[in-house]
Amino acid sequence: MIKLLGISTAIIFVLNAVSIGGHHQASWEIYAQSNSTVETKKQPLVANNSQGQQATVIVTKVVRCDSSLGIPSDDSVCQFVLENVDANQFDLVVTGNNPNVTSFQGSANGTNISLDPGNYTISETPFDTMDIENQLGETAIVTILTDSSDDCSSQFNQVDTFQETKGTISNSELQSCEIINTVDVSQGSSPEAP
Repeated sequence: MIKLLGISTAIIFVLNAVSIGGHHQASWEIYAQSNSTVETKKQPLVANNSQGQQATVIVTKVVRCDSSLGIPSDDSVCQFVLENVDANQFDLVVTGNNPNVTSFQGSANGTNISLDPGNYTISETPFDTMDIENQLGETAIVTILTDSSDDCSSQFNQVDTFQETKGTISNSELQSCEIINTVDVSQGSSPEAP
């Protein structure tokens, strides 16, 4: 009986070996494919775990004014400028690890940017000063000076012009980055002057 059982096992093994070499080989390939599909489905779950550790940068835009030789006074020129140049007139671009927003308008109240840990940069589109120059008179010279503070640091080119601000953020960290634009006016004449 044991010999008979051993022989039948050997015959079944031989039959299975034959079927593996023939028709059933495709089903082994399918098994391997379905197994790799299961493994592929598991990979995004690992990536999603890091998303739960995203960080936040609050980007605030500040607009200031500095006037020299203003008519009737520097204060009146700056008052006019600050009534006509708003934080939302500045367009900002953020790059980093998977930010939820890549471009946005500046806000004095701040804009929350969620991103993965690592390095990030924030740059801005240059502000067109032509309109405000025209309103302040033909002798007015208007330039925008940009800087940043808090958890980000300004980067300037060789001629000391602002390029971008940079920062590094960790898992679940909350940072703030203030970008300051000073409207510098020389020889402006306030249109609201008597």
